[in-house]
Amino acid sequence: MARNLDEFAADLAAVTAQVAQAAVGNLKADALLEASRRGNEAAVRDIANSMSTAELKAFQRKHG
Repeated sequence: MARNLDEFAADLAAVTAQVAQAAVGNLKADALLEASRRGNEAAVRDIANSMSTAELKAFQRKHG
């Protein structure tokens, strides 16, 4: 638990960054699924190339 306002602000910034990163990963995953459904191989390749290894592993676990 934060002991002062500076620690609280730092904790809040860290959580906000994690939420934003997760949202971007979800948007990429949704775009990857949609491109795949449409058979757009070039888009699938481009989206997958823009994803981090962690994002790709999470996608694989979820949609494996």
